[in-house]
Parts: sequence; C-alpha cells; structure tokens
Amino acid sequence: MCIFCAQDEIITRRGYPVEIHNVTTEDGYIITVFQIPHGKNKSFTSKEQPRQPVFLLHGVGLNSETFINIGKKSLGFLLADAGYDVWLGNFRGTTYARNHTKLSIKESEFWNFSFHEMGTYDIPAQIDFVSDTTQQKIIYIGYSLGTTTAFIYGTTYPEIAEEKIKTFICLAPAVFLFGWRSPTKYLFPLWPYIKPVVELFTKGMLYLRQPNHLRSILCLPFPFQMETCQVIDMLTWGFNYEQNDPETLPVTLIQNSEATSTKTVSHMIQIATNGGKFNQFDYGRNKNKEIYGTPDPQIYDLSKFRVPVYLVRAENDLLITKEDVDKLNNSLPEKVKPYDVYVVKNPDFNHGDFVLARDVVSLLYNHILDIITKF
Repeated sequence: MCIFCAQDEIITRRGYPVEIHNVTTEDGYIITVFQIPHGKNKSFTSKEQPRQPVFLLHGVGLNSETFINIGKKSLGFLLADAGYDVWLGNFRGTTYARNHTKLSIKESEFWNFSFHEMGTYDIPAQIDFVSDTTQQKIIYIGYSLGTTTAFIYGTTYPEIAEEKIKTFICLAPAVFLFGWRSPTKYLFPLWPYIKPVVELFTKGMLYLRQPNHLRSILCLPFPFQMETCQVIDMLTWGFNYEQNDPETLPVTLIQNSEATSTKTVSHMIQIATNGGKFNQFDYGRNKNKEIYGTPDPQIYDLSKFRVPVYLVRAENDLLITKEDVDKLNNSLPEKVKPYDVYVVKNPDFNHGDFVLARDVVSLLYNHILDIITKF
C-alpha cells in the first residue's frame, strides 16, 4: 500500500479506472470529485444499461480516500465491482478542495465556513454534476459529517433532493449529538480559548488529528508508536482492538488525517451542547438577529425531508449514540423511513470501524450492498 499516494494513484494501483472532475460551488470553492466508473470486471452490466451512480461523502477530518484506503475491502471498490458507477465527493478545506475562484487558503475568509455551507453549497454542486453527467437518480452514502450535511441539503432543498436522490444511506448519522460519550466532551469548555489561538496562526484551518507527514513521524514505523496513536483515536470514538487490521493500519493511521475549519468544530460543539437541537450556526443573539431575524439560530426542519433514508448505527460509537439516532429517526416523516434503524451486529463496533474495521465487509458492507438494491 502507498501511504502518501494521491487518490487517483491509489485507485489505479488497485487496478480500477478513475476519472477526475473539478466542480465549482456557487460560492467559488473548487472541489475534486473522483469517479470509478466500473470495477475490474466490466461484465456486470451491458453497454446498453447505464450503471447506477452511487455518491459517497466522508466524515470530518477525513477526505474521499476514506472509501478506498483499506484495499479490496474498501466500500468504493466493493461498489464498483458490484456494478455501480462510484463517485467520491469531498468537502471544502480538504486536500481535494483547497482551490477557490478568488480566495487563497492563506486568507481567513477561505476558512469562514461550517458544515452549513457544506450542506448548502458543496453537496448541491457535486450532486448536480453527478446528476447532469449520469442523467439518473443517485444513491447517496454518507458517513458521519457526510450525513449531517445530507440532512442539511435535504431540508434546505427538499424538492431538488427528491428529484435527484434515490435514497440516503446514513452511516453513523451525525445530526443530534447530545448523547456524546467521548472523553473529548471535556475539551468543549476550553474551545473558546483554543479557537482564537488556532486562528491566529492558521487563519481558521484546523487538523483534528496531526497532519499526514507529522503523523508519519509520530505513528510509524514501530508498533508502540502505532499503538499510542490508536489509543488516542479510540479514546475519541470507542475502543475495539479486535477489529484492528495490521495490513491496513499503517495506511489508515496516516491517510485519515485532514483539515477542516475552526467554525466547523464550533458548530459541531454547539450541536453537542445545545440540548438536542439541530440548528444553523449560532453567532450570538445580536448577530443572529442580523442574519436570521431572530435571537436564536434557525432550526433545520427535518419534517421537510422527502427522500427515503436508511440509518445505520453502532453500539460502541461514543460520538453518535443510540439516543441521538433514535431522536433523528423519530424526527423524520414516516414516509421516508421504509426500514427500521439498522444496528451493526457487533457490540464493540465503534465510530471509526465504519470505515476501518478488519471485518467491516461481513459486519456492514455486505448488508449495505444488499439494502441499496431495495430502493
């Protein structure tokens, strides 16, 4: 495996075709979308039958490599081999979305975004591009932040989402966060002091884990280094050493490290500490009045959601808990819930295991491949 390879090289090294597309959002961010148009075997569908497009979006502090960096077990490759036209999307601020029509990453204005902008600008631009290119409704698979933004998109543009999306498959759906059990919650009160220091030096860019090249020094090559880095990760999302994969661990320790904005983290902490609300960014009462016309931030109205959704959670997920997912499920219209919430059948399965676990194919991905055929 190649630790520092670019995504297109990772894909081609695995024997898959890749096409690279640049999509520009309405507010000027240029996002690279990677397409795996078919698997290693082209015989799954005839030339006359277009392949069903599947669009995948990653979590916070990650990028689209999330779905292709555990070798043959990667969800992106499994979908391609199953006959799907796979599209790997990205969010602004990540390695594959750091260009802008006017702004530089050295400007604070570039980093002046939260996941609200990801849901209202990044997703529409990418979905429109895939829809226009394929002329088909899209199966959307989101992980963590990739689900947060899906619900923002689906409630902000319900008619467009209904027209272009066949179903939303939500892995570790991060909408309500009041059940947050990770020890990281004890850092929340310190964030108002940390944030201005970070912004002073980075203009608002933040790595939730160390940057790739720094992690390669801290976490490799010795086992005790990898063990230390794993402990830090598992303190965040849940312990499950049984699902460690020695073959892919050196790669996933390094590759799963990506930048986001301080405003995104602020918004996330607001959602985790506001008593169970799914609201837009809270600027404070005075600025809220200027922006929203009310002293409180606007709530994303989940009753407007029109697209069938499939929610998947894990028992040992310290970030997205049963209480969080149950509230989300109860907040959605009945007509968009054809199936019950699916719980991964392993009591130790954690937040990171959705994209990292050694047995993720048998525990989860085979089920996903089956359920998407039912929509």
